[in-house]
Amino acid sequence: MAIEIRPVVGRRGRSQFVDVPFRLFGDDPKWVPPLRMSVLDRISPKNPANEHQVTRLWIVYRDGEPVGRIGACVDSFFNEYQGVRWGWVGFFEVADDPEAVAALFDVAWRWLKLQGAATAVGPASFTTNDDIGLLVEGFEDPPYFLCVHNPPYYEQHWVANGWEQAMDLWAWKLVRGEIGLDERQRKTLGRLRERAKITIRPMRMKDFDAEVGRLFEVYNAAWSKNWGFAPMPEAEIKHLAKSMKQLIDPELTLVVEKADGEPVGVAIILPDVNQVMPKLRSGRLLPFGWYHLLRGVPKVTRVRYFALGIKPQHQNLALGPIIYQEGLDRIMARSHIVEAEASWILASNDRMNKAIETLGGTRSRVWRLYQRAL
Repeated sequence: MAIEIRPVVGRRGRSQFVDVPFRLFGDDPKWVPPLRMSVLDRISPKNPANEHQVTRLWIVYRDGEPVGRIGACVDSFFNEYQGVRWGWVGFFEVADDPEAVAALFDVAWRWLKLQGAATAVGPASFTTNDDIGLLVEGFEDPPYFLCVHNPPYYEQHWVANGWEQAMDLWAWKLVRGEIGLDERQRKTLGRLRERAKITIRPMRMKDFDAEVGRLFEVYNAAWSKNWGFAPMPEAEIKHLAKSMKQLIDPELTLVVEKADGEPVGVAIILPDVNQVMPKLRSGRLLPFGWYHLLRGVPKVTRVRYFALGIKPQHQNLALGPIIYQEGLDRIMARSHIVEAEASWILASNDRMNKAIETLGGTRSRVWRLYQRAL
């Protein structure tokens, strides 16, 4: 049975690329389909990330039938910011077929090397601001919104093809009845909050554009020294904000401000849209997908801490535990919410991981990023 790699060309090719995981896993009831329009948007030539990214996509066929896909990217902005020569490998979806996997990796590596990359890193589609990591622990529970979930056999294929561990990303589960602080801990946090002279308020949707600017001002500053990070440019921030606006709950999108109004911390908690996605098995919003999505999101029983950040000069004020507790108080005030997940957090981020553990969180998933010298 012959293996053939074909580059993705044009709109039709991109649609076929998006369709690959639907062909592979569409009959698996545990598989959560992505929104096709979201994937198409990310790989579109019109996506603002293309201002600083060069990308290629491929599909692998066996006897004429698609059995896998892969993408590769060189991000000049990221490489300049980090002082590296990385090439990203992502959008990896494949059948349990060693020959097909090897062919996909080979074509991605060869292309990245031609672009001047010295190290391949992945999976990431296409940077740490996008879908990232290979799930290696925590397959038992269904995945949360915008979290990678893959078959367990992926790990053995990455390792067998010479990839080495680069960084782990953790998720923490927070379950109603098992989380929270005792009275003494709450009083301590209260004193710290007074001492820090901060206020925590919900997002002002009427001032949406300015609020998005405040959120990402903090986000880009908070993550500036983190492994694998590069700031998100303004055009990409606006693009992301537009796509997420309908899902944002202003009462669960928190802005932490000093007395003079300076934003010093943020938290974005999103409804777990994945609880609704099984009703959109096709991954399409038309003709009835919109109805299921809009009707289902207010009823979800899980939420995800999508982002939390504190400006570096304020990280000694214990704002992390304060923000997490504020968010949990707001979540627990909604009786239909039974569980939250904080994800993802760098395994090396001891300060944040310890704060969540203190609140009663349990580490529930691990995603792994790999690297390979080219």
